[in-house]
Amino acid sequence: MKLNFNKLIDFFLLKKDFYSKLNDKIMWLYVGIVFVGLRDVFFVALNMNSNNAEFKNNFILDFKSIGMLILTALVVGFLDLIAFSYPAFDTIKHFKNRNESKSMSLVMIYSSQLTKVAKLYAIANVIVTPIQLLSYFIGNMAGSYNFEILIYISLLLEILAYFWFNGAITRGLCVLFKLPNNIRGIVFVLVFIWNALLGQAIVYLLNLVLVRL
Repeated sequence: MKLNFNKLIDFFLLKKDFYSKLNDKIMWLYVGIVFVGLRDVFFVALNMNSNNAEFKNNFILDFKSIGMLILTALVVGFLDLIAFSYPAFDTIKHFKNRNESKSMSLVMIYSSQLTKVAKLYAIANVIVTPIQLLSYFIGNMAGSYNFEILIYISLLLEILAYFWFNGAITRGLCVLFKLPNNIRGIVFVLVFIWNALLGQAIVYLLNLVLVRL
């Protein structure tokens, strides 16, 4: 039973070996910034199109607006990764034992681990994007066909996606920083709360920007 549970955890949160093999190469970090930014803009724009009549009626998709959306996505993607990675890294490092090798420059260690944390955050965004898309389309179907049960299914998927998102990040942080099992719960709670605050800030920022396009 325990073996099956571990396999289930590995399937949804990815294997520990996957996180331990993350490197600090910058190229994939740039890809992560672009993906997270486009994802943020896409979901906020979808939500505004469904719930904001002014945005829906006035928004025109032309070359100028596409260019502005791409630029916004790049800026927001960078801000999103930075706003998560720095606080997460600075908080998690306090859980680590300080008995580490001093042979490598502290600046190099900091930069390398920070890059891995940013990649971890981007990967978690990739993992939950399909289920959030499914939640959105089910929610739209609920509005179109007036099926109340679909609203609850959409809401349930959103909740599951959020726990999944934070669970994947927590597992990755614990592997990257080799944290003991007894503080995983604390790490999850901290990640959960910070992502809730960060998510609200990103949505608020994008609402201000997109409504002016």
